[in-house]
This record gives sequence, structure tokens and C-alpha cells, in this order.
Amino acid sequence: MTAPRPPSWRGAPPAPQKRIPDDLPFVVRRSAARVAVFLGAVFLAVWAPLTGLLAFGLLAGESPDRTGGDAVAVVAFGCCALLMFAAAVAVGVRLIVAAGPVLALDHAGLWVRNSRALWARAVWVPWESVERAGPRRVLLARTLVVGVGGRVRYLVPLRLNDRTEAEIIAAVASFRGSIST
Repeated sequence: MTAPRPPSWRGAPPAPQKRIPDDLPFVVRRSAARVAVFLGAVFLAVWAPLTGLLAFGLLAGESPDRTGGDAVAVVAFGCCALLMFAAAVAVGVRLIVAAGPVLALDHAGLWVRNSRALWARAVWVPWESVERAGPRRVLLARTLVVGVGGRVRYLVPLRLNDRTEAEIIAAVASFRGSIST
């Protein structure tokens, strides 16, 4: 006797979509605040040395050509560069957060983005097809690896999300364990 299928499983799996549905019981999205802090820190790490090098170059030497406008030039450059980096952070956060959820779970299966790229497609995978699902370190990032059918695997980032790593792993274990195969 085969196990009954959950109510959300209806025939063939849906075709890949542009976005993961938002109406499932557990949805993981990118956190705008965490992404903004991360990108802001990266851009600040670039902005501070650039402004420091310019300030050192303009203000350090005693040259007969030196005027009082050098300090104004350093401040003006620093402010303009800071505004450009802030605009780049805002655009980056908007692009990353607007891409939609990165993972959604229900009792029938999971929706996952098949790439970290912004143009990635959302793929639905039934729990019966999932061979393994667990956290793993891939390069320097901690990710949730979902293995499906041999060599196919999906990587879900566990950082910069609106849910913690422990919540995501517990939800995957809970939903995966709720299906009887």
C-alpha cells in the first residue's frame, strides 16, 4: 500500500516559475536590513581608504603650490564618494530583496531558487525526490544543500535572511519528517 499524498500534491509538479510563491507555511526572504548592513560595510571598507589616501596625498606635503582649498577638496571628494556608495548600496539592496524569497516549504515539497543569481528561476521539488537536505559550508558561506536525484543540488544561502539558520534547518527537518514515504 502506498502512502497517501498530501493535499497540495496534485499530479505533475509545476513548471519553474520566476518567483517562489509567498503563500506557503514557511517562507525565507532576504532581510533588507541585513543586506544593507553587509553591503554598507563592504562599501565603507572601500570608501574610507580611498578618502584617506586622497587626504594624505593632498594634505601631507609642504609644497609651495599648496592652498587652503586642498582640505575643501578632500571633504568634497569624501562626501561625493559617500553619496555614490550610498546610492550603490540602495540599488544593490533593492535588487537583492526584490528578487523574492529564496526558499519556501510546505508538507508536499519545497520551492527553491536554482541559482544565487538575480535572474534565477524558482523550482518546486517534492519531498519524495529530496535525497538529502542539510547545512554545509560551501566556499566561505554557510548554505543549505538540497540534493535531488544524484548530481542535482540546490544551494540556499543561510545568511542575510529574515529567518535564522536554526529556524530554517528546524523547519526543513519538520516539514521533511511530516511526510510518510
